[in-house]
Amino acid sequence: MNRINYWAVGAAAVVTLVASAVYYLVFGGVWASLRGVPTAAPQPWELAGQLGRNLIEVLVMAVLLSRFQIRTRRQALGFGLLVWLGFQAMTIAGSVLHESYPVGLYVLHVGDALMTTLLLVLILSTWRRGRPAAGGPGHDGQRVVQTDPLRVKTAGRTFGPE
Repeated sequence: MNRINYWAVGAAAVVTLVASAVYYLVFGGVWASLRGVPTAAPQPWELAGQLGRNLIEVLVMAVLLSRFQIRTRRQALGFGLLVWLGFQAMTIAGSVLHESYPVGLYVLHVGDALMTTLLLVLILSTWRRGRPAAGGPGHDGQRVVQTDPLRVKTAGRTFGPE
């Protein structure tokens, strides 16, 4: 895992945090009415916890995209959609089925999960085409081809785990 593009992981974690914040600003009134509580600004510890959660989610997705050899944005979007449907949407559906979780809140939360999952796979699948960090392979004027967030190929040599 030492060849993961950590800049892309960090950027995707922050972008998804901001996107979710905007999503809930737009739908905050709906969220509050469905929960029966007034809206309140999140506490700093909640934002830090969510950022940590996002970092783990994005890092795992980067590893999965690599292991399943997802190479294009289209493949990444399809994979992200499957992950969202099979894991995120179905996990929350369990709460609707077994814990009387309101269907409206379910729709609201899975909408956010879908948006953030598709954003993060787009960022990861796009940023993998970038150059490695300064001092890494390719900074001696050689052409660099990076098709995998874990592996970098330059001058016929490949760096990173198999």
